[in-house]
Amino acid sequence: MVLSMSGRKPIYYTTVIATAVGMFLPLLYGSLGLVRELLGSNPLLKSLGLIVAGWLIAYVTFEEEGKETEKGLTVS
Repeated sequence: MVLSMSGRKPIYYTTVIATAVGMFLPLLYGSLGLVRELLGSNPLLKSLGLIVAGWLIAYVTFEEEGKETEKGLTVS
C-alpha cells in the first residue's frame, strides 16, 4: 500500500508526538497510576521500544515538501 504525501503527513505527526510522549513515560511511571497499569513491569524497555518504533515509522513516512528531485545528471 503506497500512501500519498497527504496520507503520510498525519501518520508522521502522530508518530512524532507518540514518540515524544514515550520519552517521558518512565518519568510519569511513578506518579500516574494509569501509566503504571499500561507499562506494567520494566517500563524503561517498553518506553524504549515505543521510541524506536515511533522514530522508525516517522522516518519511513517523512517526505520533504517543495523539493523536486530530477532524475539525471546535473553539473554545478
